[in-house]
Amino acid sequence: MVKRKTNSFLLAALVFLLAFCTVFTAVQSIAYAESGYSGVLDDLQKDDSFDESHYPAIADDYSLKIIQIAESTDGELFLYVYQPSGQAKNLIASSINISTTINDEISYRNYKVRLLNSSGVFYKYIVQDFTVLSEPTRYYAISSIYRPFDESIDEQADDGNTITEVNYPVNKQYCFSEINGKPYCNVVDIETITITDKFVGFVRYKDGFKLYVGACDSHFVAFNTDKPIDKLLEADVYYTKQDYSYSFAVGAGEHETFGEKSDEYAYLKYTDKVEHTGDGLFAGTYKWDRIETVEQFIAENDLTQNVYSGAVIDVNVANKITDEGKAALQSKKWVLRFAETSYSLGGGYGSTYSFSTLVGDVTILRLKFETDGVTYNLGVIDNKQSGSDKPINEEEIKPEINNRGIWIIIAIILIVALILLAPLLPTIISFLLKAIVWIFKGLWWLISAPFRLIKTIIEKIKEKRG
Repeated sequence: MVKRKTNSFLLAALVFLLAFCTVFTAVQSIAYAESGYSGVLDDLQKDDSFDESHYPAIADDYSLKIIQIAESTDGELFLYVYQPSGQAKNLIASSINISTTINDEISYRNYKVRLLNSSGVFYKYIVQDFTVLSEPTRYYAISSIYRPFDESIDEQADDGNTITEVNYPVNKQYCFSEINGKPYCNVVDIETITITDKFVGFVRYKDGFKLYVGACDSHFVAFNTDKPIDKLLEADVYYTKQDYSYSFAVGAGEHETFGEKSDEYAYLKYTDKVEHTGDGLFAGTYKWDRIETVEQFIAENDLTQNVYSGAVIDVNVANKITDEGKAALQSKKWVLRFAETSYSLGGGYGSTYSFSTLVGDVTILRLKFETDGVTYNLGVIDNKQSGSDKPINEEEIKPEINNRGIWIIIAIILIVALILLAPLLPTIISFLLKAIVWIFKGLWWLISAPFRLIKTIIEKIKEKRG
């Protein structure tokens, strides 16, 4: 449920909005070439109410603030953005989150943007790979806009994570339509939820024994929000995926290969469950929910499970989250397990190779949740962040001799001993029989000693009396 500020629009208000928005909705049809686009100030100044003095240059304000959006008759979507730091820093927006559906059907996608031109603090962008819909009424719910991370002004993430894009809230919903055959634009505020703390990582589940090392990498994002969440129902996650291979050979050195980076989306529900069992010998079985609490996540990945019980040995798989991983997770509440990729490692004498998938630029687009019995369906304010290339867990296969195996081994030792000692058995038996006789004689001597003593005493007494 998206909460909006709504007003009853009388005819006079509509006329006012028409006058205000026509400049943005009636952009001239132009050729698809950057040199053919009109300047940002030329467009903005077509609105008589636009006052450039309301947008001062502020050198240390690195934010991006959307003034308006516009459709062209060629089906393009433009963004007019106020960037206070202006040409002094000349930051360039990189992407934006837009949903063309609203309320319960809201569904954000992350679109890349391209700068067309700028003037002072005013920047004009085009939304790439986007075509304006042909419906008579068109909605654009915009949660946030991004720019690349800049180490000179931004603070980097902790725990081995890297922020790749910084975002700024927009929290606006634009409606484009017509009244009496004339275009108009209506803008309302929408509610969003902000990610306040975040950690991106993965756990690695080995496939068991086989000719090479294989594993499943389960990628996740752990986070907190600025609004309380009693029950997390759904989540939409954007991330990028890229194939990666590494090889090393004596004489040839190291070699890395990176595939093309692709945009990916994961749509998660609290009822979604995943199970993974490796295809190698003595592989563990792991089960998890797509949406979990941190406590549940840690419990699933901090355990020892029996994977094989035989006549002689039991095999256990011990999976443990590292201390560093626990430290990164301990302050978070929710975990979204949004993707699984494969990992393999092999090699021979003097060489090694590995194949894996790099997952990064993770941002949460939408959260549907319950708080105090009320259901919310909100866009999310969140940066793009990548995790370490190392898993946060350690997995070890532990074969152990069981009790039955111990008795079997003892029996085998006794049988082998008897076989080896067979030629000496007569001598051993004779010695054992003599030893038994000696032992019994010794015991009889000890047992009868008190009686012999008493007899001796009695005899001595009789001699004295006689």
